[in-house]
Amino acid sequence: TLPCGLSIVITFVVVFISAICLYLAEGHINPEAFGSIPRALWWSSVTLTTVGYGDIVPISVLGKILTILITIASIGIVAIPTGILAAGFSEALSELKNKRDN
Repeated sequence: TLPCGLSIVITFVVVFISAICLYLAEGHINPEAFGSIPRALWWSSVTLTTVGYGDIVPISVLGKILTILITIASIGIVAIPTGILAAGFSEALSELKNKRDN
């Protein structure tokens, strides 16, 4: 459970850091979307955990560069651990079925 818990903690940290970065890069340019850190948290959580809705997008060059970096980082932070956890659950389920059959 430690890798799972650690993965969740890292995900939350990266969500908050990316929200702060986009707030600093875009807050004055795009205040409707990134005018506060809580507003930027919506963008950050959606971008990090899915492919994004497209309802909030950065408009500055710096914001777009940060978005590229954050999106690439999300593959390693969210997608890969999700696959590892799914494989672990599948393996545990197979072992449980084998124990029942024997």
